[in-house]
Amino acid sequence: MPFNLDPDHVAAVRAHLGPRFDELRRTMLDLDSSPAFLFSDDRPRLMQSRAAAIQLLDQWVAAEPKTTSEIHARLPDLVRRRSLSESLLEAATWSDYADPLIDLFGYPAADSRVFAMAPDLIPLLDESGLVKVTGLDARPWGLHTGDYAFHYHQLLRRGYGSGIHYGLIGTVLRMAEKYRLTARFALDERRLQFKEEYREIHEADYWYGPSLSEADLDNLAIVGETFHGDPDGGTSLLNPYAGLSVRWTVDGSLKTVEIEEFMPPPEAKSEWVFARYLHAIRDTTKREFIHCDGAVKAYARDRYPRAQHDFKNRGKGDRYRKLFRIDGHFPAAVWSNLACSWFRGNLLINEYFGDDSE
Repeated sequence: MPFNLDPDHVAAVRAHLGPRFDELRRTMLDLDSSPAFLFSDDRPRLMQSRAAAIQLLDQWVAAEPKTTSEIHARLPDLVRRRSLSESLLEAATWSDYADPLIDLFGYPAADSRVFAMAPDLIPLLDESGLVKVTGLDARPWGLHTGDYAFHYHQLLRRGYGSGIHYGLIGTVLRMAEKYRLTARFALDERRLQFKEEYREIHEADYWYGPSLSEADLDNLAIVGETFHGDPDGGTSLLNPYAGLSVRWTVDGSLKTVEIEEFMPPPEAKSEWVFARYLHAIRDTTKREFIHCDGAVKAYARDRYPRAQHDFKNRGKGDRYRKLFRIDGHFPAAVWSNLACSWFRGNLLINEYFGDDSE
């Protein structure tokens, strides 16, 4: 939320909206329409839900002009650009628009909104809650099946909350088609979007993955952990990540790599620390990777390491949600592209690949 709102004012607006507010919020999530676009999004379902909410607030404004005007006068300028009722509605939607991230780590339920409408996807679920999309109409912005265009998981969004990470998803889909790989993704089981409501929104993106030399990747003697630390400890706006750990291990002829972010100390009000994680396996006899998956780990704030030397003892996290996976046989360039796409925004991943210390 870009500004602070009086919780009592928000509660008063929502009380007068009643069930209409929950309906509007659900529609906004379904259509991926944030509060900033509440009044510019012209898709019919949102327009109808929005109009019904405005009608209720108009009645409240007419019945209690003094109370509503006082609330309106105390709203931030960014919200008071519209009529009184519209301003009240936008303010109410900004507060707690999205669910807490920690609530999104569970295994998908077969009776959720998505799987209830598309039961044919249930047999495609694996043990990690990923849907096998190979052979389906999977696109970088959504999975199309039947009358619906389903969203990918919330944790597959930029910063876990903004636009869908279509660069990563598009890379997985292209590589799966090119190398005949099996691709899997986590879906957002809360959001139900119809095909005619589907939209593709492009964001400016200058991120790219560096080329990777395959030298030493198949040398079983080259293992261990490399840690790349940020000089500012992840406190700068340009790179809010304190470090990046890359650990190689060997099991027979298979070589495994695990990459995980080290986050800066959490704020006192934060209950959780969220960190991206990538795991891949390389078959050194075939000189190819055979598996790669990405996940987000959640650590309780009071148990998360605060210094680099403690990071090796971080454990597996208190919660874990796998988000994408590919299996098959693919070259190192595919793995490096996936790693750089998944850790988009963390400059330390480029530093690692440019270090020639794989």
